[in-house]
Amino acid sequence: MQMELSPAAGPAAPSAPAKHRRHFPIRRLLISLIVLVLLGGAAFGIYTLFFQEEELEMLTETLTTGSLATTITGTGVTLPGDSQSVTTASTAEVTAVYVAAGDTVEAGDLLYEQDDSELDELIGEYEDEITSLQESLEDYQDNLADLQESLANLTVTAPFSGTVTQVNVEAGDSVQTGTALAVLVDDSAMKLTEYYSYAYEDEIRIGSAAQVSISSLMLNLEGTVTDIQKVSRYTTEGTQCFAVTITVENPGALTEGMSCASYVLSSAGTPIYSAISGTLEYNNTETLTAETSGELTTATPVAYGTVTQGETLFVVDGSEYEDQLTSVQNQITQAQKRIADYEELIAETEEDRADYAVTAEISGQVIQVGVTAGESPRQSGSTAVVIYNLDTMEIQVNIDELDIENVTVGTEVAITRSGSSSDADQSFTGTVTEVSYEATNSSGVAYFPATIEIPSDGALSAGVNVSYSIQVGDTSEGLLAPISALKQSSDGETCLYIQSDTAPENAVEAEDVPEGFYAVPVEIGESNSQYVRILSGAEEGDVVFTRYQQAAPSGGDSTSESGEENSEGGFPGGGQMPDFSGGGFSGGGFSGGGGGGFPGGGPMG
Repeated sequence: MQMELSPAAGPAAPSAPAKHRRHFPIRRLLISLIVLVLLGGAAFGIYTLFFQEEELEMLTETLTTGSLATTITGTGVTLPGDSQSVTTASTAEVTAVYVAAGDTVEAGDLLYEQDDSELDELIGEYEDEITSLQESLEDYQDNLADLQESLANLTVTAPFSGTVTQVNVEAGDSVQTGTALAVLVDDSAMKLTEYYSYAYEDEIRIGSAAQVSISSLMLNLEGTVTDIQKVSRYTTEGTQCFAVTITVENPGALTEGMSCASYVLSSAGTPIYSAISGTLEYNNTETLTAETSGELTTATPVAYGTVTQGETLFVVDGSEYEDQLTSVQNQITQAQKRIADYEELIAETEEDRADYAVTAEISGQVIQVGVTAGESPRQSGSTAVVIYNLDTMEIQVNIDELDIENVTVGTEVAITRSGSSSDADQSFTGTVTEVSYEATNSSGVAYFPATIEIPSDGALSAGVNVSYSIQVGDTSEGLLAPISALKQSSDGETCLYIQSDTAPENAVEAEDVPEGFYAVPVEIGESNSQYVRILSGAEEGDVVFTRYQQAAPSGGDSTSESGEENSEGGFPGGGQMPDFSGGGFSGGGFSGGGGGGFPGGGPMG
């Protein structure tokens, strides 16, 4: 059907030139009409939603006697409280297997053995490495000793006090080990060795007084016999003589090589003359040599200068030796460390033998055997034997965040395993052994993991489903009211709207009290998430108002005005429930416990 639309009436507009005139499209007009219809329907819906009165249904409950205890229930899968899973140590051949699945074993029982000859080969390789390192270490230590000796000999000191008669080097010279550096003499005393006839052997002793005559200086000096050597020297006349050394103090003019004549006084005081005369020698003479090679950094002696015993005369540069010493010390340290590492590897390998003859660490039942005698595992680390101790089982459970405060380590748990149609249920008493205080979230709900230990004495197997039940809260009996029934009077008192034919004597003023009900003040005590204990002001059997809900429309379900409807019976609760932990209200406008007041909160409807 085609509809014709007339343009709306209005003042006539001036005619436009024919080429600029446009006609109002019929399609646009249809769209405008449809929009108006839709807007009209929406306006009617809004009016119905906000201005049409709803029919409300009043909900009530009857006060009863009971406890605030609640029961936490759930299911879990059993796991052994203690288990041992043995894996193969290597791919070596399994030489023997001593258990089978289902066997019962005790801690210490031998389970299986593998060929451990590969360990002997490995230990042999480690021992060879240690032998080689020890040989190198001995060489390093010899080098170290030589270097330390060289460093100790870098400085040449005067072995005694005296005069330097000859200097062969100067600072800056390079010297080799054994190079003669200088000659040092002790000329504070002079020695004269002469020969006396054996006819006077018993007359001359060490310490005997002597006289020494030096003709060139026309000087006679007193001396002392300091040494006697029973040698055999013959004079030209054939007299056999022995050597006598006489020492005299040097007055300063005596030098080596001076000719002398001497006699020794006998015990009777008579002079005994020498058969063969000698010449003067220095009391001590020593050629100072370099004990190590290097450049002289110090050379202090000068010819015929005097020095004192212990005075530093020459110093050889030792920087090269110090570098070599550091290098050798590092080599020794590294060799010692490597030896210690190989010794540790040997000890660890010996300990690994226990992995080739494996014993049970726990008592229990063999659940799985994955090795076969005469075969080699495909790879090391594969499962060989699994043992479960079935005396004690465990289940892992999740405790709701609303219940976790009531579950602690040590809490007893009732455990039930449902039997078949012919078997009775099995019951056990478990204990909470671990509670995590870090929640896990699932679909917006927080749960706290916990572990329940079940002493089963072998009556439970691993992997079976059991039910658990934990009773928490106060088990004492008392008058209970649903939390949703608690209201507030006009004066801020905690009250219940109690149904009565006449007003009770203690009735108080309150807002929105339903007809046939009266606001009655009550004293409250402990509570849980659903119920609160009424200490006074009400009695068992009293009917109390809880809330309103919308009346169910024809053919539909009712919807609550103040929250979700409790479809499971009991006390229906509406809205957000306050927390009554500790016997009082901690949220929802309530505070304090048992005081009957609602400080800081508005009326509850």
